[in-house]
Amino acid sequence: MISINTSGRRIELKTKITFYNKGGIMLKKGLYVIMMSSLIIGVGLFSGCRNHGHGRGAEFAVDYVTEVLDLTEAQQTHLNEIKEEFMVKRDQMRANKAKHYDEIISLLGSEEIDQDRVRVLIAEHRAQMDEMIDLAVVRFSEFHRTLTPEQRTKLVKKVEDFRKYHE
Repeated sequence: MISINTSGRRIELKTKITFYNKGGIMLKKGLYVIMMSSLIIGVGLFSGCRNHGHGRGAEFAVDYVTEVLDLTEAQQTHLNEIKEEFMVKRDQMRANKAKHYDEIISLLGSEEIDQDRVRVLIAEHRAQMDEMIDLAVVRFSEFHRTLTPEQRTKLVKKVEDFRKYHE
């Protein structure tokens, strides 16, 4: 009931307003289920973006190159040897990285940062990277010598496609 009093007269309007509960608790539960499902699916999809184990990226690369270039058994063996060599180097670099992190954390916690020690840590890291780059150039050159002219043509085509895709 609505009552309005204007200049001494009283006006009464009687209306019945009914709000229907279209869903109510069930609607809230449905929205909750949909939101939770979306969250779980989203987390599941994005967790696929990270590396899932030791050497999975390297395995994928070797499999991809083997398939695209149609490598022979000898070429596959050579490529797997290169991969294993790089995996050992990568593990060594990760061990050094953990040591460097510990040292950087201790430097950050000190009263003043020892700039000479930071430069030494950076120089050690650069030396490791230079060693890895030199090894990659040598191994890539060795592997390239084993490719047939047809495989080299396929490789050039793939690199050109890659370049077009990423420009």
